[in-house]
Amino acid sequence: MPVAEEDSDKVQPDVQLAHILASVHRELSTLAEISDRLQAPIGNLLKASDAPLSQSMCELQDIDRVSQVIHDLAKYMTAVAQQVQPDWRIDAVVAAQCLTLNELGSRLRGAENSPEEEQPASTDGDCMFL
Repeated sequence: MPVAEEDSDKVQPDVQLAHILASVHRELSTLAEISDRLQAPIGNLLKASDAPLSQSMCELQDIDRVSQVIHDLAKYMTAVAQQVQPDWRIDAVVAAQCLTLNELGSRLRGAENSPEEEQPASTDGDCMFL
């Protein structure tokens, strides 16, 4: 499902590239933090499973690798954002049309009152189902 255009009138389509890169950095940082938090519970599940320990450790290392890559991509976005000129702009609405997650598209486009901002962040123990 493409990003809904219902909030596209709340954002200027012409956005500074540095702003977009900073938004991508924030999203990647959030994903990296989630990945970091998931490593311990996943490790505990792998230890409790009947899978051979060597296979479980490889899988856990893969999860750690994903987390490290996400952290590095976030840092890279910051480094790139520091190098772009202030007058470099893109149409954020057009760029977000390829996304399937409405909330992500809204945040990346800089839409006011994006769906995630309208709802409080979930607390520990809360579970959001897709």
